[in-house]
Amino acid sequence: PAPFGRREFPEEAYIRELDSKTGASLKLTILNPKGRIWTMVAGGGASVVYADTISDLGFAHELANYGEYSGAPSTEHTFEYAKTIIDLMTRERDPKGKIF
Repeated sequence: PAPFGRREFPEEAYIRELDSKTGASLKLTILNPKGRIWTMVAGGGASVVYADTISDLGFAHELANYGEYSGAPSTEHTFEYAKTIIDLMTRERDPKGKIF
């Protein structure tokens, strides 16, 4: 389902569609499309730890996405997932740079 209170980004819908075609898990929520910190974490537990740590260190406002891939997705699905995140990350320039 779409995140509460906003419309789903096309990229979120694309990853949700990929997720529906595999027994693995592919999840993506865009929090801040202009954010500097983009994550691509394997495993649901690890993704929570990374997001919490980024927030605890005072950078929640910079966190661009929350997502995870797990359950041994195919090389093709992993490539499409990574390509989507990198495309999103490189759309906006930031003078301080991006963190991936």
